[in-house]
Amino acid sequence: MDPLAPALSEFEEVLAKLASYLGAVERPEVDYPSKFAFVSARLHKLRPDPAKVNQFLSSLGPLKYLRNLRLEGAYLNADVDPAALARSLFDAVSAAGERYGFSERCRGGKVLIEHTSANPLHPLHVGHGRNAVLGDSLARLLRFCSAEVEVHFYVDDCGAQVMYAALGLAEVEGYVRSAVAKGAKPDLIAGYVYSVSTAIAEINRLKKAAEGAGEEKRREITAEIDEWLGVIKRHMDVEPDLVNALAERLGGRDLAAEAAELNRLYEAGDGEARRRVRAVVDLVLRGQRETLERLGISIDSWDYESELAVWSGAAARLVEELRRRWPQYVEDRGGALVFRADKFVDDFGLREELDLPKFIPPVTLTRSDGTTLYVTRDVAYALWQAGRGADEVVRVVSSEQTHEQAHVRIILWALGHRDAAKRVVHYSYEMVNMPGMKMSARRGQYVALDDILDEAAERSLQAVKEKDKESAAAIAEKVAVGAVRYFYLSASPRRPIDFKWDVVLNMRSNSGPFLQYTYVRAASILEKAGSARPKPAVPDKIEQEEASLVVKLAEWPRAVASAASDLRPDYIASYLNDLALLFNSWYEKYPVLKAEEPLRGFRLALVEAVRIVMKNGLWILGVPVLPKM
Repeated sequence: MDPLAPALSEFEEVLAKLASYLGAVERPEVDYPSKFAFVSARLHKLRPDPAKVNQFLSSLGPLKYLRNLRLEGAYLNADVDPAALARSLFDAVSAAGERYGFSERCRGGKVLIEHTSANPLHPLHVGHGRNAVLGDSLARLLRFCSAEVEVHFYVDDCGAQVMYAALGLAEVEGYVRSAVAKGAKPDLIAGYVYSVSTAIAEINRLKKAAEGAGEEKRREITAEIDEWLGVIKRHMDVEPDLVNALAERLGGRDLAAEAAELNRLYEAGDGEARRRVRAVVDLVLRGQRETLERLGISIDSWDYESELAVWSGAAARLVEELRRRWPQYVEDRGGALVFRADKFVDDFGLREELDLPKFIPPVTLTRSDGTTLYVTRDVAYALWQAGRGADEVVRVVSSEQTHEQAHVRIILWALGHRDAAKRVVHYSYEMVNMPGMKMSARRGQYVALDDILDEAAERSLQAVKEKDKESAAAIAEKVAVGAVRYFYLSASPRRPIDFKWDVVLNMRSNSGPFLQYTYVRAASILEKAGSARPKPAVPDKIEQEEASLVVKLAEWPRAVASAASDLRPDYIASYLNDLALLFNSWYEKYPVLKAEEPLRGFRLALVEAVRIVMKNGLWILGVPVLPKM
């Protein structure tokens, strides 16, 4: 299953013999891939006599896979015989078939992945897209490696923001339900309700704060009120009837107090409060599901914060347990309980053990009224996740929550769940920037993921050469999904990315459409060649471009294993782009279908390997495979 294994094993054997010849105790480590050759080993620790090394190399008989072994400086370098490697590649592809890429090097086990977990308040936006696509591709990558994977979405249905949306929906539910029945996307219209309700609540609060304030303070408050009025105006341009109804029914009310009371009742499990809150939460989730499905993303479990952490009493119990175990680290600050995570980490030396950031602040566990906060409930959720029996819990959460996720691991450790704390992985990723735009979900300023997909499909449609409009639209939609997904995966998750259409839809390199085109080209060549193809005979002389293609194809199983080990789908994206560039350059220079046998069979075998690798790689990335383009 690993075409490189025989060549690298042969190099290991040469190294072992060389070490023995030189009387060395340790064998140098193999450097693959190498900057200097196909494979290298650094011999500086052996301090070898060059004459003696060269004498040893000249005594070696012919090798099956390696050639041109030489000492260059402190390195033993070797090239690979491309014909021998090609035979190894074809044997591996023949044995694995459509599963080529899987190998014993792949990590297995049971993994729980939590991703997206967007607040149930509005549509998924461009930032959520990176989270969702990263999480889904991690799941696909590990599943390709035969790991058992569960995918979870944490529904944050508690807190004041959800309550504002619930209060607003209660006043316009008939209008909203009617609009959804007529085709409005449920999360989009619920997002309007949330944003307008929040704006009205803020305006009401600010007006009250202005009473009795000094002139300078009143000017500041007036400016802030104007900002929120601008939010309402933007929504008025889209949904005037909805906005007018909300303004009429919510204006003048103390929505902050109402939201706090509704939240208290909801957390207490009150039946009417549950109905009102779940009405808006389920409406938003319905729309978010549609967006995820459009991206080819499925969720195995929707985990409600209220059910797992609040109504169960789990969050409250862990606070009491923390106070009982570590009273010296829990402080009462005006009724609110604060855990001195900073002091706890320093006293127990946990930074390395739990992979913590340098700065750890204290963490507030409860409000002054005794209700738990998000981080406390997140710890309760982490305990529930740990109980699922996974070897690793991967939480795809933005870098903005680095400290919050660190607090989760620290509190788990403090509660005695040390193994669970070590199994929780904060899979951190950076933001997506939309040049020229500042996003704020509360103010309704964001670019919805559906809008991105719609525009990508519209732009792609212009390039689709298909007469039937329905078929063209279907192809354009798949090109759009592939373009957007690849964009999110093409860079390291730790690097911020700027959304630019000329990058997203680049047809020449480093894009989803470019990879889709490459797969279609390979599949088309094979279709024209027919299904009856003899076992390929590898020519003794292989062109340099073909040799490079053989090496790249042989690297595929190790690329998969490395990506799975490091949890880096971007490795797959980079590999596929390199392969596509090599393949397209090679195909444009060397004939395949018109080549004479046995060269034709050899080249068709290369094309078949490219097709399989591209298909599997695209599946891992979640980029749709197209029959034509």
